[in-house]
Amino acid sequence: MSARSPARRAHRPVVGPCVAWPLCYTTALVRGRCRMSRPPRFTYAGALHHVTLRCNNREFLFSDASFERFLGVLQRARGKFPLALYHYCLMTNHVHLLFDVRRDDTLPKAMHWLGTTFAREFNRAEGRHGHLWEGRYRSTIIEDAAYFLRPMAYVDLNPVRAGMACVPADYPWSGHRALRDEDRERLAFHPLYVALGANASARFRAYGELLAAEAARPAASLATTHFVGTPRFVRRMEHRFGLDRPGASLVRRPLGLGVFASGPRLGDPRRRR
Repeated sequence: MSARSPARRAHRPVVGPCVAWPLCYTTALVRGRCRMSRPPRFTYAGALHHVTLRCNNREFLFSDASFERFLGVLQRARGKFPLALYHYCLMTNHVHLLFDVRRDDTLPKAMHWLGTTFAREFNRAEGRHGHLWEGRYRSTIIEDAAYFLRPMAYVDLNPVRAGMACVPADYPWSGHRALRDEDRERLAFHPLYVALGANASARFRAYGELLAAEAARPAASLATTHFVGTPRFVRRMEHRFGLDRPGASLVRRPLGLGVFASGPRLGDPRRRR
């Protein structure tokens, strides 16, 4: 395959108003050989990211002890890198993180450190070898001014939609209880969350109403697009990262609003075990 002939793979449209997108990769000539390049990472100082890390082969590897260990590594990452962690949810075969970054290089450095450090400690504790994570993390840039609270709810509802809890408060391995208690040792609190009420109980009550409304919507996925926000925000991100230039079809196109307004459920039925 030549560098001028990128491999293309067609995908069917997702449910809802979204259109199908081609998952296309460019090829690069390295030392006389042609190879597949990695999809690009989009980030910048001040960007709000939803990030997913998934276990290799989607295996169900994590236990309560694993969750405790991951939270310890996550707190160390908060002290090591310039980021603000707003929410998290640890599932048995993947994790969700919601945070913003203070420098252009924070996302790749922090996620590399977090993933490799936890994998090393997990493998040592479990007496296992080999890869823990299924490839690299997935990240989506969120328009925080308009959409911050909905991704928070999306993260909170993961164990409920997976059948692992009746309500978010029943699940111990998310940031929900830290939100309730406004535990600033575990989470940072975004100005939009703080603006929900005059005190902690009022804010948490208002957030609970938003959670109930979000639970009634069709389940969405944040893992299949690069950007989530208003059409204007998505166009601005496309321009910022050169996706509106000729040849931009060689990277995965963002779906913007549609993917979060409606779409298929995240994950597969095995997660319900």
